[in-house]
Amino acid sequence: MKKMITLFALFLSLQAFGAETSLDKKLDDLNIPNDQVTPVLSQDNFYIVNTRYSSLINRHEIGIQGSHNLTADSHLDVKQISGSYRYHLNSKWSFGLRYNHYSNKLTQAGQRLLDDQKIVPDQDFAYNSQEIFATYNTIYGKLRWSSETVVYFDQYISLGGGQIELASGKSNHALVDLGLAFWIKKHGSMRVGVRNELYNQVKLSGENLKYNAMGYIEFGFLFGDGDRV
Repeated sequence: MKKMITLFALFLSLQAFGAETSLDKKLDDLNIPNDQVTPVLSQDNFYIVNTRYSSLINRHEIGIQGSHNLTADSHLDVKQISGSYRYHLNSKWSFGLRYNHYSNKLTQAGQRLLDDQKIVPDQDFAYNSQEIFATYNTIYGKLRWSSETVVYFDQYISLGGGQIELASGKSNHALVDLGLAFWIKKHGSMRVGVRNELYNQVKLSGENLKYNAMGYIEFGFLFGDGDRV
């Protein structure tokens, strides 16, 4: 009887030792050297945005822009076509020049007013403007469309001023621009945003402050190699 009890106790000890050895082996298998990553993670591609894909330092950019006045009078449709030049001092700051040509056209409501009552909207029409501006990139990020497709962007704000030619003559104007710049490869750019213009206009009813909110889209080309930084 004692022999059977001894054999049974030995059997239980061997089972416990085997279970402990198996558990220790599994835990050891989970240990990963400090200089390696897990096999599962190593199979994926990671895109890090700590540094820029394409440098902006000391680069020149030209662009063409089309815009539409979102705050125009209901009787008038105002559009712009613009050409711009930017110098990127670094990844945060750039400075630029822009020329804007305005197109003014009566809407259907404005045309009916002219045809029926021979009345033209009381507006100080804008013809063209020139401006200088400074831009600050506030946020740099990325949009990942797939495991292989990443688009990088900057959110920016621009402040500037210039001169605008109106039907009543020339006037100074100020601008505040809010938008997003999407970087296409190393040389392309696309910008979308709203440029806010402020100036004094002269109407039949008197002089007042005019506000334009120009929603725009712009395509540009950056010169230089744009190496990563």
